[in-house]
Amino acid sequence: MAALSNFRQVLTEKLLSYAADLTKELPIGALMVYAEVFKDHEELLKFAQNLGEKHLVLVSKEPIEDEEDLPENVKIIRVPNIRLTRLGQMKIAVLVGVSEGIFHHDDVVLCLSGLADSCSLDSLFILDIGDEFEFFAVTQLEHLHEVVRPEVFLRVLEIAIDLATEGREGKPVGTIFIVGDTESVLQYCEQLILNPFKGYPESERNILDPQLEETIKEFARLDGAFIIRGDGVVETAGAFIRAGAVTEDIPSGLGTRHRSAAAITAITQAVAITVSESTGTVMVFYQGKIIMEIEKPHPLGFDARSRQDLYGLSRSDKHKL
Repeated sequence: MAALSNFRQVLTEKLLSYAADLTKELPIGALMVYAEVFKDHEELLKFAQNLGEKHLVLVSKEPIEDEEDLPENVKIIRVPNIRLTRLGQMKIAVLVGVSEGIFHHDDVVLCLSGLADSCSLDSLFILDIGDEFEFFAVTQLEHLHEVVRPEVFLRVLEIAIDLATEGREGKPVGTIFIVGDTESVLQYCEQLILNPFKGYPESERNILDPQLEETIKEFARLDGAFIIRGDGVVETAGAFIRAGAVTEDIPSGLGTRHRSAAAITAITQAVAITVSESTGTVMVFYQGKIIMEIEKPHPLGFDARSRQDLYGLSRSDKHKL
């Protein structure tokens, strides 16, 4: 175990050093680190001093102490407190970063990640937001905050991923959330069932209220879509989207739910989040296109298979980690 601990420490130091060198040699706009890897952030703050004018973006599920005292070149991106793969966490972080103006469509972002609380970085990858990422409509995403409050978008995404990974009573649940530009969206909707949210005060049907989570998850079993205002108020569930044919190129094999999401976001300013009942994949649609795809994590845990491969352990040795 001591040898493994030393290996992790050396790997982390080498990755940080290599990342700093890459930011000097390549046109990298920012360096993003999954801060949950570290038990404290002193090492990262010292690292930020070596980046010059480059930004260090810390990705975290929990609030970071003394955020107001952080150096000027250190930014914070909060992601939902849900289990995701390394790439999945960074995808969400980049999406949030673009919507908040931290990243732009022509940025190249260097990402460092690892297992939470392991004190060890083990992954380095580079995301070219404009060319290599799934952001076909990324320039419009920079204005997404004008349609949907960032905390509302994150909350809906969190619930969607939870439905994809945990489902209800152990069974996958497929659904669709249409968020923002509600007045326009409702013109293309009709109720498949009586609106279960009708008549309740807005304060009792806001997606940001933790007490509403179980209600949302139960109604997710119903056919149809959730329609949610940009400020988080749920207008209805069980809505049928009649937005016409999809005009954008959507991959073959996607069902009615995904095509409805593409169609409604093509003719309104709303953003749609779908959950696939068959695969557990979560997709985000904007401007009629898929801007993000988040695969369901491996059932053994947070990147369990990658962790096993990284340290060269056999299946019988996994319990030693």
